[in-house]
Amino acid sequence: MNEAQFEAGQYVVYGTNGICIVDSIELMRFTSDAPKEMYYVLRQHKHSETCFFVPLKNEALLSKLREPMTREDIEDILMGLSDDDVKWVTDRRARGDYFKSILNEGVSGHLLNMIRCIYEKKRELARQGKKLSVTDTTTLRSAEKLVEEEFAWALGLDPQEVPAFIRKRLHIQEEE
Repeated sequence: MNEAQFEAGQYVVYGTNGICIVDSIELMRFTSDAPKEMYYVLRQHKHSETCFFVPLKNEALLSKLREPMTREDIEDILMGLSDDDVKWVTDRRARGDYFKSILNEGVSGHLLNMIRCIYEKKRELARQGKKLSVTDTTTLRSAEKLVEEEFAWALGLDPQEVPAFIRKRLHIQEEE
């Protein structure tokens, strides 16, 4: 049987699902004809009724589990950002695929630069009397949600304070 990397009671980040607690590590089977396997039982930190079962044998799902960032991790990411890391892709489909791949990486410098890139485009479009597409707006919200939860956790902030913190650190102007 595979060794558990995390322990019951430990907080983890599970892909784009945010911060979870390892509720238990159990030998389980989900169908009567399946063999029993070891699973992490994860509960979302903010929505404890939401539960995920992650088999310890499934490397693809295990690769989505990691420890939450620390204040130092966040500072390192913010210090390492470059302005030209993420560029606006004019082809809508290619941009959607590109942004989706960045979202799937989880919270990273790329994700923060993607947020900055989308905000810059949003401001540019606003000056022209236009708006972001629904897809780009949804991508922005998803990215902000990922960052807000983990930054709030690591920095001891209220999640509503995180967008202003990010905009200030990334030198993003408030929308007019």
